[in-house]
Amino acid sequence: MQNHYNLVYREEEREMFPTLKVKLSLPPSLDAHTALQHFGVGAIPWSPLARGVVTRPVGERGSGRTTSDPLANVYFTSPATNDIVNRVEEVAKKKGITMAQVAVAWSMSKEGVTAPIIGSTSLENLSQLIAAVDITLTEEEIKYLEEPYKPMQVIEFAVRVPR
Repeated sequence: MQNHYNLVYREEEREMFPTLKVKLSLPPSLDAHTALQHFGVGAIPWSPLARGVVTRPVGERGSGRTTSDPLANVYFTSPATNDIVNRVEEVAKKKGITMAQVAVAWSMSKEGVTAPIIGSTSLENLSQLIAAVDITLTEEEIKYLEEPYKPMQVIEFAVRVPR
């Protein structure tokens, strides 16, 4: 399942992710491991970096994707976004990694996520994001990053942004 999912937009957790856990009634001839006792579908979330929002400290919004992509502003409709970004920065500093690596490591920690779809503006950034596959966040770090999240309006696939 290709879905919109990141630290500042987690609406998929309420409706789509639970469908990945629905038990199937399997015929005896079908191996349960083959079907994963689920729909047999993994998640490949797009925008795990929230259009760059979680890759820079809150006060550094003056460059990168957050200024060139008008959809990045959609994430700021939630009062929790700045708190989450601050926590991503804190965890990144504590672990000695980039904020983008924290965001990708968080995404990879979620059950059902097989491969987040990342975008990169440079080979250096891409290398850092690939390295995030080997970063493991503790349960405490994951809870700390997720705690401020507040449900928000569902962002439609093709949002029209007023100019």
